[in-house]
Amino acid sequence: MSLRIPLLAFCSPLLKPLYLMRPLRTRHFSTVHLPDSEIESVTRDWFERIVVGWNLCPFADRPNRENKLKMEIVRGTNEEEILATILGEAIVRQELPGTTLVVVPECCPTSFEDYLAYCTTMEEDLLPQHGLENDIQIAPFHPLFEFADSTGVDDWTNRSPFPIFHILREEEVSVAVDKLNGDSSKVWKRNIDLLQDLEEALGGEEELEKVVRSSSHKHTETVRNMLAKHRFGHNEEN
Repeated sequence: MSLRIPLLAFCSPLLKPLYLMRPLRTRHFSTVHLPDSEIESVTRDWFERIVVGWNLCPFADRPNRENKLKMEIVRGTNEEEILATILGEAIVRQELPGTTLVVVPECCPTSFEDYLAYCTTMEEDLLPQHGLENDIQIAPFHPLFEFADSTGVDDWTNRSPFPIFHILREEEVSVAVDKLNGDSSKVWKRNIDLLQDLEEALGGEEELEKVVRSSSHKHTETVRNMLAKHRFGHNEEN
């Protein structure tokens, strides 16, 4: 199975890395019984604190600051409703600047493989059927996200509190890549260096997970120091 990975997923949008299609490390997730308001709050905290706050994607900050980030929450496991919502938001984003997070808390939270089936349907069927394949990218985020040949720490670039489909406009991704002189691999390398150093400084992946999943954790100062060390472009300047 292959999908395009946009800048937000930290490698070139022209590449199509394979996602892992084997049993994942066991991790338990309880059935979600939270109101939409709390789902939104938890997701927004993760997005602002980790994706934007850690600068994992230079592209993400602007739509967030300019109030062009939309969040759509779909409850339950109705496949037709979930796909229709993703498609509808993709159609809107074809013309409307900004980005959309479609959050689906009950959709395959314990099975990354089942979640990827939705990504495949969108990528290979629904986007091309509606003429969106050259205008829209869908970045996958999941609590159990794992790359093929994963080193472990790199998976945290795409791990989220709930299953999420992040709808991006190809035009805006291309502009962001152009600002990197066409080399989005710089973002990927910086992010891996950051996460590896964080894992070592915090004492292992379990502590890194606590930091990613909690907005009030004891390692705040360590994270701040690592972010300063790995400020994007800092190593290039030196």
